[in-house]
Amino acid sequence: MKSIYAIIFSSILLFSLNLAAQTIAIINIQHLIDNNPTYIKTLREIEYNQNLYLKEFESKENEFKINLKKIEDSKLILNQDEINIQIDKYNNELSKFSNLVDEFNSHYQHQIFKIREIVLGEIIVLLEKYASENNVDLILDSTSYLIASNSLDITEIIKKNLNKLNLKLEFDNFEKN
Repeated sequence: MKSIYAIIFSSILLFSLNLAAQTIAIINIQHLIDNNPTYIKTLREIEYNQNLYLKEFESKENEFKINLKKIEDSKLILNQDEINIQIDKYNNELSKFSNLVDEFNSHYQHQIFKIREIVLGEIIVLLEKYASENNVDLILDSTSYLIASNSLDITEIIKKNLNKLNLKLEFDNFEKN
């Protein structure tokens, strides 16, 4: 019986020593990415680039409204076959335009995703360096835990190091086929 108590006591002691030896840090990755000056600047460039196309899209939408009104007005003059031909033509053009807008949206979502991946990759490199230099065993994202001491948060340290990097964040312009 004494040997069972000794085994249990030594197991608890060894387990608690292992827990106490681990160093943990917390980081807010979302904050680091969203507040990185280079990332923000690149998003503004993307927005500017998108606006060039958006003006063109708005103009095209207005053309569709005008064409639809013309079709409606011509119902009194044309026979049903001629109206159906115009409606089919209108629907085909509208479908092509809708596909173009979908491609446009998808393109820029993909570009932003790629840029975020680049920033995240740099953050991971900085975290690996920090963990190595400061003997940190585990780094958690701020979305992965419920409560932790503020002293464990290394977000500002990594943010300063990330801002010192000369990140090259580029995107591809949207090209219509």
